[in-house]
Amino acid sequence: MSPTDQLFTDGAAYERLMGRWSRRVGDVFIDWIEAPRDLRWLDIGCGTGVFTEQVIRGCSPAAVVGIDPSPEQLAFARGRGEWSKVEFIVGDAQDLPFADNSFDIAVMALVIHFVPDPAKSVAEMWRTLRPGGTAAAYVWDYKNAGSPTAPLAAAMRAMGLQSPAPLSPQVTSLQALEELWRAAGFEQTGTRAIDIAVEFADFEDFWQSMTMPVGPAGTAIAAMPPDGQAQLRSVLEQQVPLTADGRVTYRARASAVKGCKTA
Repeated sequence: MSPTDQLFTDGAAYERLMGRWSRRVGDVFIDWIEAPRDLRWLDIGCGTGVFTEQVIRGCSPAAVVGIDPSPEQLAFARGRGEWSKVEFIVGDAQDLPFADNSFDIAVMALVIHFVPDPAKSVAEMWRTLRPGGTAAAYVWDYKNAGSPTAPLAAAMRAMGLQSPAPLSPQVTSLQALEELWRAAGFEQTGTRAIDIAVEFADFEDFWQSMTMPVGPAGTAIAAMPPDGQAQLRSVLEQQVPLTADGRVTYRARASAVKGCKTA
C-alpha cells in the first residue's frame, strides 16, 4: 500500500470531511453523463461508496464493481446497506484486475488527482471498457482553488507553510482532463465545471469538519503541534467570512470529463 492509500483509512471521518460535498457534485455529474439503465459499471476509487450509492439510486445499473486501494474504506462502504448489485474489491487504478472489454461505463469520482500516473489510470479505463463504452470523471479543480478544503490551504500559505496538495493537482483543470481523455483514445469528449455551495452551521462546525485526520490537509494538520494548530485556527477565523447568522459558506468547483471508446 502506498502512502497515498494511507490518507483515507477512516470512512466516518471522510464522510464528514468530503462526503456531503461529493454527493452534491455527484448528482449533477450523473445527470450530465446521461447513462442508460442496465449497464455494467466500474467505480474506480469508490472509497466509502458515496458515489456507488448515487449510481445505484440514479442509474439503475445491471451491476457495479467498486475498486479502491483502502480495505478500511471498503469495509465502511460495505456497511452502508444492502448491495445486491455491487461487488467491492481492493485494487489499483493504474493496474485494474479486469479483462479487456469488461464494462459499459467506468467512472472516477474525486480520484484522479490522487493517482501517481493519471494517464496510466485513464488508459486502464479505456482497456477495460467495451467498444462504445463511456469513461467519465470529476475532480475538485485544485488549479483554481476549487476544493472545499481551499480555505485551509490559503491559511497555511498565509502562515508561511507549504499547503498540502494531492499527488497530481496538475490534471484537475478542464483542459488537462480533456487532454488525458483524448490521449487515451477517447472520442466525443466533453467537459463541464460543476459549482456547489459549501456550508457549515458555524465556524466550529467548519473547523471540526476540515480538520478530520484524512486526506492531505487533515493529515498535515494532525501532524502539527498544538500551538501550530491554534495559530491555524486563528488565521482561519480571520480569513473565513461568516454570514449574518454566523454560518460559513463559500463556493467549490469540480471539473468533469467524459468520452466514448469508439465502437
